[in-house]
Amino acid sequence: AVVSTQSGHYGRGNEKVNEEELAILSRLKFWKYFVLVLTKIQRFEHSNMDALKSDISTLFHSLAPVQRTLPLGTQPVVTTSDSGQKTKTMTGFEYLINQRLLSSTPPRYISITERPEACQYLLRVFAHLDLMTGVAECTTLSGIIRFFVKFSEQGPTVLPRSCLYYIVLFENKFLGNEDFVKYVKDEVRNFSHPISFLTPFISDRFIKGIIDKFLDDVSVCVQDYLHAMSHNKGRQRRKLGGLLGTLGRLYSRTEEYDNLIHNRIAKQESTANHIRALSCWMLFITVEVMIKYLLLGWELELYQIHESHYVYCYLEHLFTWLRQTVLCGQALIQSSESLEKKLVKRHKNMKKKKRDKSHGMVLQMTNVYQMLSHAYIKAMEGFAIQGKLNDYLHRRYDNEEIRFRQRFSPLSMQSLTISYLPLDYSTYVSLSHVISDAKAGKEYELFNESLDCFKSVKEILDKIPQEHSVEFLSKVVKMNCVQMSLAIKGHNKDSSEPPILDFSICQNVPFIKVV
Repeated sequence: AVVSTQSGHYGRGNEKVNEEELAILSRLKFWKYFVLVLTKIQRFEHSNMDALKSDISTLFHSLAPVQRTLPLGTQPVVTTSDSGQKTKTMTGFEYLINQRLLSSTPPRYISITERPEACQYLLRVFAHLDLMTGVAECTTLSGIIRFFVKFSEQGPTVLPRSCLYYIVLFENKFLGNEDFVKYVKDEVRNFSHPISFLTPFISDRFIKGIIDKFLDDVSVCVQDYLHAMSHNKGRQRRKLGGLLGTLGRLYSRTEEYDNLIHNRIAKQESTANHIRALSCWMLFITVEVMIKYLLLGWELELYQIHESHYVYCYLEHLFTWLRQTVLCGQALIQSSESLEKKLVKRHKNMKKKKRDKSHGMVLQMTNVYQMLSHAYIKAMEGFAIQGKLNDYLHRRYDNEEIRFRQRFSPLSMQSLTISYLPLDYSTYVSLSHVISDAKAGKEYELFNESLDCFKSVKEILDKIPQEHSVEFLSKVVKMNCVQMSLAIKGHNKDSSEPPILDFSICQNVPFIKVV
């Protein structure tokens, strides 16, 4: 309170003035830290990460006094039109003029929110900025990619997404500290342990030139992948679809690099094997992007219920290839390590480098998603036999083959370079003959097969440590076990309503509701 100069005691008028002054000061403090945080991000230095976290925390808490003083100051004037509609007019602000100052982009929906809602929106933005700083704990390229994917699943706005990409790839260095190419090289070494990375061979100028070219090309592709994940879901999917063509061409060149290096090394070491040492990891990244492209279709609600059958058929196909790629990487590691032991004995100055053995968890989760895809396939086949999808499967003037090709057109482009990877429509039809050839009671066998898959997944997830964050996935699997048990007992079997795929618990794995 402020002491009145006239009466010498605290007055209500002076208390109000003091509250307004504190409100102004709280807003100045808020803008000070807001500008300070953005400036530190723009001029990012790895050594200032702790200071950036502290400033973001202060910025988050500086909004509380602003929220408490919202009723003070100039308030909107409520006016009533001739039709009786009430509108709020703010002195000094005209949203139509504000719209004209925007850039010349296509028309889009703009929401002018109230002050309390605006404060809640800012709190979400600052919470995402604070979450963004967790990328500093990532030490591998796979960890960085997983962080971008998980961060995108939180639904951040454009500011946190842009800030994350900016600080991660500041001056083409991870967090402005180390060259991004180094992280790519370490990731390839951990995945397949190419013998060309060993000291006796990397010193060859011809081999080193090929490796450097490969790492530079891959580094650009991975940066494009991270850049795509920094957009909203719609643009993510479009950019990932365009990136698949680049990845396919690079995979083709990588196979040529493997052959050139293998022929070169074979002249020095006849037992050495470099076939698929680089292209194996390249295929792994390509399949991961293809899977992410398909999963984004669920998040964007692009698929109809009957399309889930061939979407999961394609996903099962891709997870099968992903699993084979990981197993290929493991085999290459064993071959390279046995050769490395011989070289260490032969070259006394050569030291064996430590490798991050992370294939176990990757292989385990790949098996989980492969079995989940199979479980959903069998569940949808059972529902189709029961007639719950008839309204979708027998539409007039419809061509399912055209829809199939349209859904997977970016993935089918890979047939130019990875001829054995795409799943074409004729192959899908041969896989789904069980629906057309079904006999009475066949659906219960399919539901039972789906239930067995869900139970197997549940057993695997129960053994995974909690730090891998699979609790939501485990919850969905348990609920699906219950629903499949009900379907086996004939729950709502006479209903023509299609099942509901609920993604409210997990964005990529739905909970099946039998209605």
